Amino acid sequence: MLNLTKTKSILAIATFATSLFLAAPSYAEDDPADTCASAASLFKEGDVEGALEEARWCVTQLEQLKQGQTSAYFKDEINGYKGGKLESQSMMGLSTVGRPYNKGSNSIQVSLTGGASSGANSAFAALASFGMQAATGKRLRIQRRSAVLNNDSGTLSLVVTLKSGGVLTFESNDLSEDELVAFAKAFPIADLDDSRK
Repeated sequence: MLNLTKTKSILAIATFATSLFLAAPSYAEDDPADTCASAASLFKEGDVEGALEEARWCVTQLEQLKQGQTSAYFKDEINGYKGGKLESQSMMGLSTVGRPYNKGSNSIQVSLTGGASSGANSAFAALASFGMQAATGKRLRIQRRSAVLNNDSGTLSLVVTLKSGGVLTFESNDLSEDELVAFAKAFPIADLDDSRK
């Protein structure tokens, strides 16, 4: 009898969890304009708690939309390299978008790190600028942006400071400095940077 009760409880929990999972995509597909308007409407009605929840979801949706727009600049193919799985994360006001690129046995990891909002981007830009001034390595310019190239025991990293805030990093264990710089020059850095302003 006890086992049957446990089994029913587990089935009930599993059914509830599955229904939440299946319902999530329709909620996630809400239009940010509707969610933001709903937050304002709930506030006018005096439901501050509901308005806060809707406002948080509105901000989350807008951040996801912005990340999606940024991801479009991580093209499927750049300079003969094929793009792998695109990954993006947002946590504590910072967002990261990254994608590996491969050609034969050579690979490059490209990642963009910056603020999830314009205010956070401004703060991140100040930190990145300070970090670039203190960084050691070969300094160069790529698409009118400052960059620093480092070779740490065969691991190359090229860090480009964006005018909009944030840094774009190219890393490889397989390429020469010239090859990594050539890839970075082929990447749409300026277009990506301008889209974030």
